[in-house]
Amino acid sequence: MAIAARREWPVKAEDENELVELARRGDRDAAERLLLRHELLVFRLVRNLLPRGEDVESAVQETFVRALRGLPRFAGGATFSSWLAAIAVNLCRDRLRRHRLVPFVPLEKSGDDDDPGPLDVLPAATPDPERQAMARQAVGRVRQELGRLPGRQREVFALRFFAGLDLEGIAAALGVDIGTVKTHLHRGVQRVRRAAEEALP
Repeated sequence: MAIAARREWPVKAEDENELVELARRGDRDAAERLLLRHELLVFRLVRNLLPRGEDVESAVQETFVRALRGLPRFAGGATFSSWLAAIAVNLCRDRLRRHRLVPFVPLEKSGDDDDPGPLDVLPAATPDPERQAMARQAVGRVRQELGRLPGRQREVFALRFFAGLDLEGIAAALGVDIGTVKTHLHRGVQRVRRAAEEALP
């Protein structure tokens, strides 16, 4: 399945449930449509959990392969997006353990990124070079702090702000209760906010 034209596909819960049922019964077209609707979510998630140099496209494809193999076991207790996000998070954990990599968030966007992250634009009243340089420095500090977050805080942060899951979805994806999600999200946001405030004059 091609990844070149990533986009978000609006999906109603009942449509998604129908696609899941068809895919579980072996309908390949339904499975492909289901995965395409969540491609951007998986891409953003693995891109922000794996360090630069890791093959994000390969991780997206491997997530989809694992999802297709596990689809008959999808019980529907959580949303499909939460279930798929859990597969992506576990895959990233496996890759980080296997290579003993220290995860970090890159300071610069690569030229092939086709979707902006929530930290890519800082508002500026005037586009003068000094202000632009300060904004880039602030973004760099924030990205560094994201890379320093403990594993679970980083996962919760990425699931919330890069994958767009709500608290219930994050809890389902990570297999924890909502209180745990709130705690990790609060701590992660506070650390990132402090880094941004320190970077700005």
